[in-house]
Amino acid sequence: MTQQTTSTPEQEQKTIPPPLAVQKPVSSRGIISLLVCISLLLLLITGLLVSNLSTSGSRQSKGSTVDSHASAKPDADQDDSPLSTPGNASTSPLHLPTGQYVVYEQQGKIYAVTLNGATPLLVSTPGYVYNRATPPLLTATGQLLYSGDGLWLADIFDGTATQIASLPSGQVITSLVLSSDGTSLAWSTEPLDGNSDGNVAIYAGSLRQSALVYQHPISDCPCFRVFSFINAKGKQADTTLLLTDDRGDHHAVQYGLWELDLADSPSADPQHVLGEGSQQGPLVLSANTNTLLYSSYEGFVPAPTDSSVPNDINALSYANTLSLASINSARLTLDARQVILPEQHNLSNSAAYHWVTTPLFSPDGHTLVYVEFSSDVQTPFDRHNALYTVQISGSGSQSHIGKPQLLATSTSLFIELGPWLNSQILTFYSDDSIYAFDIHSKAVATIRHIGAYACIIGVIGQ
Repeated sequence: MTQQTTSTPEQEQKTIPPPLAVQKPVSSRGIISLLVCISLLLLLITGLLVSNLSTSGSRQSKGSTVDSHASAKPDADQDDSPLSTPGNASTSPLHLPTGQYVVYEQQGKIYAVTLNGATPLLVSTPGYVYNRATPPLLTATGQLLYSGDGLWLADIFDGTATQIASLPSGQVITSLVLSSDGTSLAWSTEPLDGNSDGNVAIYAGSLRQSALVYQHPISDCPCFRVFSFINAKGKQADTTLLLTDDRGDHHAVQYGLWELDLADSPSADPQHVLGEGSQQGPLVLSANTNTLLYSSYEGFVPAPTDSSVPNDINALSYANTLSLASINSARLTLDARQVILPEQHNLSNSAAYHWVTTPLFSPDGHTLVYVEFSSDVQTPFDRHNALYTVQISGSGSQSHIGKPQLLATSTSLFIELGPWLNSQILTFYSDDSIYAFDIHSKAVATIRHIGAYACIIGVIGQ
């Protein structure tokens, strides 16, 4: 063990202060020079303080013009993209088209924002009630169709809104779809609060004049809701509806697939197209090619405990598999099923399961884009996201499906794809912000930081 020693007082050296310098008397001329220097120094400091206060006031004045709803879009060289491309390949800046607006729903209100991220416009929507299962839609003429205490059509820019359908007492709207050309409308209702005494009702018709076409007691499920219009061969356009079963749940869930011929309504019963066993259900339909993307198995994912996923979304069931099939428009059956992602079963670690959310077809129907995510095993059950694309060539029974290709990975906790700006640029929401993404160049642009979750409704031009 090493001993520690300290110096004794005898061992310390005395410090002798240096001799004081002899001071010469200061002349009056020196005093005057010193005072002048001090005055100049004070003037310089005062000037700097005034300059700083002016700059700070200018910054505060500019900041006050930004609305409290969200922060403005940063400069292009400050964009913080939530996506990373394979190999971290560099991309050129994404230049967005002008004259377009992204319409989105946030906290019970609807906004429109330009692609350059200007202050959002609050859209007047009397009677609107938020429902994840019935998001608002944009018509072919750029009007906003939304549900609540009935159905409403609103002009986004002039602030006018008209009620086009009333809601029966004690009912809630459970689905809402438009035909591909925007001229036909279909919607469904069920009893509010799980009342087992009422009916499930399907309405369809022109945009401003829909009528009851089918109903049955809610105690006798399937509890139908509308999935999409389809153009059946040999029939007038928009006379065939595809229906799903929500199993009495008013949330955004749908299983199985049925066909309802509107030409025979109200006497016709829906005809079965796709089974609903093992939570099998449709995801999205390509209107151009009648190609159906569906899942043969869906499951529930742990809800994140850190509020990284909105409450009305985190408990949904998600697709664990993806399959494509063309709908035979003559017989309304599924032909040429092709598996994109196989089912996952009995994996040793729940984090090894991959789930799919917000898949969508490109406008021409030849590209499929979707978000795939996994969930941590332990709290807070955070999710890890990636974007994939699948190329589709041909049509019907002659279609060919490519293998999924990784577009980008992400550090975001939650990503949701939105509508397309054009044939190659789509919108997406990611952790309190709205972005645009070019699936060809992989370039990303920030549209606006909005500070809270938003559901992107559509894109319009003024």
